[in-house]
Amino acid sequence: MTPSPERTVTMERILLGYDASDGADAALDWVTDRALSRRARVEVVIVTNPFLQDQPRAEDDLARAEHRLRAANPTLPIETERIDGLMPRALTDAAADADLLVIGVDTDSSIREALHGWMSLRVSATATVPTCIVPSGWSEKSGPITVGLASDPSSDAALTFAASESAAAGESLRIVHAWLGPIPATTVSSQRDVRAQHMQLMDRAVERLQEVAPDSAVDRVLIHDNAASALSIAASDSSLMVLGTHGRGVLAGGFFGSVGQDLIGRLEVPIIVVPSGR
Repeated sequence: MTPSPERTVTMERILLGYDASDGADAALDWVTDRALSRRARVEVVIVTNPFLQDQPRAEDDLARAEHRLRAANPTLPIETERIDGLMPRALTDAAADADLLVIGVDTDSSIREALHGWMSLRVSATATVPTCIVPSGWSEKSGPITVGLASDPSSDAALTFAASESAAAGESLRIVHAWLGPIPATTVSSQRDVRAQHMQLMDRAVERLQEVAPDSAVDRVLIHDNAASALSIAASDSSLMVLGTHGRGVLAGGFFGSVGQDLIGRLEVPIIVVPSGR
């Protein structure tokens, strides 16, 4: 009898951008929990400015981060690296081959975030891989994986990613679709027609997901509201939020009313931003 070939289990490569802030420590905790629940290898990267004398402190911070990871899981494959360069380019370039980039954000210090050039937004807007932004003060909790459904293909990759996360975490998948365009007030039937069009969009999205994740339990939320407002409400009992992006960058994202810019750094739940076409 010919023995069956062994199944190859891929190991997720997680790159953690670390700067020893409260948000970065929360991101470190999130990565630790993730690595304990699935096969993963972790790379901790600190970017130092070549024009400043911050290299010695960065080496100490890397050592502390590695110690915390090994204390939680002594067998976890860990690499640490200090990179001289400028943010966010140096970090996103280092993460180009990663499966997931993870950074932290200090939710209680919008002034500090502004002084640092809204770095969490800039990283998530320019990264070519899914990027998880973990808020300071994060603690593990159970709850649905919530994903935002856009009216264009920009959320297609996010939907597939969220379905995969739902299956891996054993949590239900919640799809939120909101629209703010005017509902015709002429007749009840016309209002129903507009809602029916958005329902068809939701149905098509669920059908696509069932092709790749047939066992996913999907909760549908369809609402006439601002997308950021609808997702903020859904985030209150979610364990993870997943958003798509056009990859236009921060300035263009602001011009086009990026939902991510309204949510990142303001929610208490980790947000994963998935580039379109990923």
